[in-house]
Amino acid sequence: MSDLYNDGRSTTTGNIDANYETTGKTEKEKWFQEFREFDYGIDIKDNIILIQDDISAGLTFDIISKVRLLKKINPELKSITVLLNSGGGDVVETLGLIDYIRSLNQSDGIKTNIVCRGMAMSAAALLLAAGTGLRAASKHSKIMVHQLSSYAGGKLSDLKSNAKFAESLENDCNEIMAECTNKDKQWWSDNQQNDYFLNSEEALELGIIDKII
Repeated sequence: MSDLYNDGRSTTTGNIDANYETTGKTEKEKWFQEFREFDYGIDIKDNIILIQDDISAGLTFDIISKVRLLKKINPELKSITVLLNSGGGDVVETLGLIDYIRSLNQSDGIKTNIVCRGMAMSAAALLLAAGTGLRAASKHSKIMVHQLSSYAGGKLSDLKSNAKFAESLENDCNEIMAECTNKDKQWWSDNQQNDYFLNSEEALELGIIDKII
C-alpha cells in the first residue's frame, strides 16, 4: 500500500492498521496523506478527476464535491482535468454537468480539460465536446454520437409528453454541439439519425476535440 500512495503510510494485511504520521507536515501534505484518492477517482496532486463508467444520476454532485475539495486544497486552482472513459448515459445529468463546468469557468475562472482515454460515446461525447479547457483524446479512442433514445410507454398523452421532452433534450444537445464544434446545429441533427462512430482524427476534424495525445 505504501508503494501505491508513496506517502510514508504503513499498513498490514487483514485488519488494516494504518499509521499516518503528521508531525512536521504542512496542512496541504496532511491532505495528500489522509485522502484515499485512488478509492474516490480523484488525484489531488495533479487536479485530476476520473469519469470511468456510465454517466448516471448523482455524477454532477459527485464532481462538484471533488472540485470543492480541490479548491480547498489549492486556493489558486486554475484548471482541472477530467479523464473520461464512458459509454454514455443520462443526458439530463450530462447537461447539468456541462452547466456546472461552464459556471466554473465563468464565475471562478477554472477551466475544465477533458481527456478521452478509451471511449466517449453518446452523452459522454457531448461532455467531451463541451470541455472549457483542452479537449483531447488518445490516438485509438473511439467517439460516438447519435440521436436520443426513448423507451417511454403508457398512455397516449404520456407518450406525447415524453416525445416532446425528448425533442427538447435533443435540441439542447445539438445546440451545444454546434457551439463547441466546427459544424452547425442542422449538421448535427442530420448526422445523428444513426450511431455515428468517429476515431480521434475524425473527432479532431469536426472540432469535438482540440488535440490527439
